[in-house]
Amino acid sequence: MVKKKYITFHYENNLLSKYIVRDETELLNKGNELILQGLRKNHSLQSIINVMTGYVKLFNHRRINKLKVSRDDHIQFVGCFLGLIKLKKLHENSSTGIIITKYKKLKVS
Repeated sequence: MVKKKYITFHYENNLLSKYIVRDETELLNKGNELILQGLRKNHSLQSIINVMTGYVKLFNHRRINKLKVSRDDHIQFVGCFLGLIKLKKLHENSSTGIIITKYKKLKVS
């Protein structure tokens, strides 16, 4: 039996995204993939950082204001968020970071 896990993404004291996954490594590799895609297209590292930072801020704005966010938007956000952590441009602290916990299905009585 494969155990599921929650991965939650917090930015500036806001819960922005929550996933239930079987294998968190696939999701956690999104940041690396996004950085490599940008470099392969000959974008400078600084321009990649600027785009990722802008997307994280835009996603945060959408979530705070309860605007529509698609599944693709979530995946793009995860890639940008993790890419910025990888590049040490986003630092995990008490208000920003990721949390991986065990998934527990609640019983309703």
